[in-house]
Amino acid sequence: MSTAYLVLLVLLIVYVPTYIWVYRNPEKAERCHLVTYGPALMIKTHLGINLMGRIGRYQRFWRFVGFLSKLTSAVLLFLMMYTLIVALMALPSMVGNSSIGIEYALAIPGFNPILPLSYGIAALLFAMVVHELGHGIQARSNGIDVDSSGLLYGVVPLGAFVEPNEEQMKAAPRRPRMDVYTAGITMNTFWAIVAIAILMLSCASISSPYDDEPGVYGVDKGSPAYDSGIPLTALITGASLEGSDVVMPVDSAVLNKVVSIEFEDSSQSFDPTKRYTFQYIYKGDTGKTSKAVQMGAFVNSVVKSSPADTAGIAPGMFLYSITLNGEETLVGSINEFTSFMKTTSPGDTVVLATVDVSDSPVVVYHDPVALTASGGIGFLGVVVNMGGFAFTTPDILMDRAASPMYNNDGSAISYVKSFLGYLSGPMNGMSPIPDNVKWWYDAPAGDLTWVFLSLLYWIFWLDILLAISNALPAYPFDGGFIFAGFIDWALEKTGMDDSKKREDVGGRLASAVSNVVLLMFVMVIVSFLI
Repeated sequence: MSTAYLVLLVLLIVYVPTYIWVYRNPEKAERCHLVTYGPALMIKTHLGINLMGRIGRYQRFWRFVGFLSKLTSAVLLFLMMYTLIVALMALPSMVGNSSIGIEYALAIPGFNPILPLSYGIAALLFAMVVHELGHGIQARSNGIDVDSSGLLYGVVPLGAFVEPNEEQMKAAPRRPRMDVYTAGITMNTFWAIVAIAILMLSCASISSPYDDEPGVYGVDKGSPAYDSGIPLTALITGASLEGSDVVMPVDSAVLNKVVSIEFEDSSQSFDPTKRYTFQYIYKGDTGKTSKAVQMGAFVNSVVKSSPADTAGIAPGMFLYSITLNGEETLVGSINEFTSFMKTTSPGDTVVLATVDVSDSPVVVYHDPVALTASGGIGFLGVVVNMGGFAFTTPDILMDRAASPMYNNDGSAISYVKSFLGYLSGPMNGMSPIPDNVKWWYDAPAGDLTWVFLSLLYWIFWLDILLAISNALPAYPFDGGFIFAGFIDWALEKTGMDDSKKREDVGGRLASAVSNVVLLMFVMVIVSFLI
């Protein structure tokens, strides 16, 4: 049994008798500030209630905030549903893939592999407090009492809560109720924006003495890159032909946001029939030399039944050339390959030449194949990289760390995809950059700078994640109550003046949508865990 499941089992064993005692002894438990809430426990206090009242006195200001809150919640509701639908459409391709583990579903810092213990606890506590503080301030601003505040617990902490007076909430008009429901989402969004803004400004003060040097960001196991002995995060400075003392300087090359490596002398190109040794810097040490390896456009994967598959191209080969209309073009790098493919059209017949990874490389010409279509150009069906390396540069990595909108093409949907991609950063070790590349940079205050940036990053990440997840149009998330309020407004606009009838019809419709959305959400979560 994994450690994650063992810890979860221990927490469950402790939680079950505690819950039973609270359930059977409600009066005694209430004196200990414990009450049941479905399958969870509420730890009730009165912390912060007076503060909510003092801040909520500025009613005109908070009414304007309420208007902004409804707009913000609508945008995040769309973002959450877009993400959910895209994930649901991808479910068939995920069948049979390995799971990420149940520990990823639990937002427990130190237990969840992507949530660091110290930064995670601080940022999660901050996110939950400001979320519930938002609810409480809007309630008090609209004359609704707050009966209690506290923590919702169910085997693991599920979140904080503020409990507005139920009778006063029911009696309140729709506008103040919606202001209260949307306030938590907006407070999290506001502080996420503040955190990312400070993060972006702070990153601007960090420089790198290595600028655009190609840095090793990934290595494919079993590839020439793996055999080279070059470690992750090394910065490549030059390359020599095997047996030669002449070092040819290299530089990074970026095409379609893919970082490759090329010689500074544009007349030079990597030849996969030859072997190279690389000079590199690792953690400040210069003069490092790799083993001799082949280098060029390395076939990482091949799409099944694609033209490349039909031609007999297999992972592990190097592309040497592509012949079109009797003219052979050498492709010694990712960029050369990508640039050539942009000149092709669907239906073009090409002849591929490859080089197997061997001690005595030989060029092999394959049978002609016709390209299929992809975005109006020819499609071959191979994914290539440089000898099994994935490269980035210090400047590009810092730009990515500082901007959630870095990787977009200017279209509206690409901004959404870039933002969602940024949120997946912790899965790739970003926080805001991986620890093992910090030696690339000169931080003004050394380690204190990275502590500050990491705290900002996790405040942003957990606040925006809490805001987006709460926008899900399903009970018990805030989005479920917001969606019900929207239905009530829509029914009123269609001429249904009877508020009780609207409440009945709207409640049934909101519950139905909530059940469907929750089912979708559970399906997506389970697909990642099993």
